[in-house]
Amino acid sequence: MHARLRRGLPALMAAGLTAGVPLLAAPPAHAGTDCGRGPVQYSVDGGAHWTADASMPAASGTVQVRLAGVPTAGCDYHVSLGSYATEGATWATSGAHTLLGWATTTLTRDHYRATLDIGDRLPPCYGELALHAGGEKYDGADGDHPLPHYPDEPYSGLLIASWNGGSACPPKPTGGPTTAAPAPTVPTATPVPTTAPTAGPTATATATPTATTTRAATSVTSPHPSQPPATPTAALASTGADDGSLAVTAVAAAALLAAGGAALQAARRRSARR
Repeated sequence: MHARLRRGLPALMAAGLTAGVPLLAAPPAHAGTDCGRGPVQYSVDGGAHWTADASMPAASGTVQVRLAGVPTAGCDYHVSLGSYATEGATWATSGAHTLLGWATTTLTRDHYRATLDIGDRLPPCYGELALHAGGEKYDGADGDHPLPHYPDEPYSGLLIASWNGGSACPPKPTGGPTTAAPAPTVPTATPVPTTAPTAGPTATATATPTATTTRAATSVTSPHPSQPPATPTAALASTGADDGSLAVTAVAAAALLAAGGAALQAARRRSARR
């Protein structure tokens, strides 16, 4: 009997080694295996409130994530957060997307909580935040990871939660700042009166006549014998004022003529008496 055991022992050892090699080479179940989408919760207020709601309550630059329940041992759960600028405030109106920021982490049974930080890369206007399972960056760099564009969602089936919102960006200026040229100064026209001004009284210049003194030629003739001698008169025509000498001369001439006439009359009387 012992002889038979000694002959069969090598065969048993060979069979045992053959069966044991696959068991030794096989890794532990789920060790380092990507187990897809796990039971993930998230918080946008620093861990004060946790939720698994598909709609994020607000946009946040830091999103905390954790595994809920009892995760499978040996599984890796990759979670990523993408920030996008969009053309509308809802998914249906979001239009073209532009990746602004991206962060990813790996959760395990031992490392079940982490923070995804996109800092100041939140959308400034219309935008979207997408929290999804997997470690892929959907930035449109290749055909395998296209950018989201309604109605196509590249992480379909992997989306954990999302946010859409924001407001329109202010319009961009079309050119550089310009300084308006000052308006040309237009001289103010002097108003023309509609009614011609009434002419004031015109002073009529009255020419002062030049004083002209005409001296009449005075002739003394012998009186006719039958007529008494005429009283000599001095003719003085004056159209204006004369000086004192002229008046004196005229008076003297008249006196002489009167004296001469008187003398002649006396002589005639004496002759008649004789």
